[in-house]
Amino acid sequence: MYGWRGRIGAIVSPPNTVVECEFAQMAPEGVSVHAARLGRPPGAEGPLTGDSVLQTNADLPRAASSLAELRLDVVVFAHTAGSMLGGIEYDQELISMLEETVGCPAVTTASAAVAVLNRAGVRRLALSTPYPEEMTVKEAQFLQQAIPSLEVVSQRSMGTDTGIAIGDMSPQAAYREAQKIDTSGADALFLSGTNWRTIEVIAAMEADLGLPVFTANQVTMWAAMEQLKVAAKKGFGSLLD
Repeated sequence: MYGWRGRIGAIVSPPNTVVECEFAQMAPEGVSVHAARLGRPPGAEGPLTGDSVLQTNADLPRAASSLAELRLDVVVFAHTAGSMLGGIEYDQELISMLEETVGCPAVTTASAAVAVLNRAGVRRLALSTPYPEEMTVKEAQFLQQAIPSLEVVSQRSMGTDTGIAIGDMSPQAAYREAQKIDTSGADALFLSGTNWRTIEVIAAMEADLGLPVFTANQVTMWAAMEQLKVAAKKGFGSLLD
């Protein structure tokens, strides 16, 4: 059967074209990935904003319930901004709802990022996102509140105004952004955005920048593997290697 070592459920945002593809590449043999997609409620259409992201989360219980019959081993909400923008308590509420609805442990990309940064002992972080500036600022605030010893020493926003446009970017766009952000005072670089293609270029970024690089789908897969107690598939940055 598919998923004989473990089954992952992944809930993604309406325009996300990247999570399923990157998760499939990172999944070890015997681990299967099964996706559900949020619907866009009336009034949440248009440019990418924090409000539109949180409005779309109203469909999260329905999306979660659609996975309940799969006997999953872990469910992930693969949407960095989807819980970071609501704050720490909101993120924990989403995790509790997912676990109750699906009947298995749950991970959000936000909680995965916090776990990875804590595990790696990162105290000074460079943050790069494809989002508008206001969303990047709120993500920096979330991470610093979740990890009081952490300081976001530099941050950079691409200002992409739609989710579908983020998913259409090549991995090389992520590499170029990593070259533009100031990492001179940072312990690590975090590239936020599960709809941002990154996994093909993590190793090149780490080699050229000389520091650990964490990306949204990479940290989410790491957290899922921790729940499954399955060794991660190598080749996607030092975190999984």
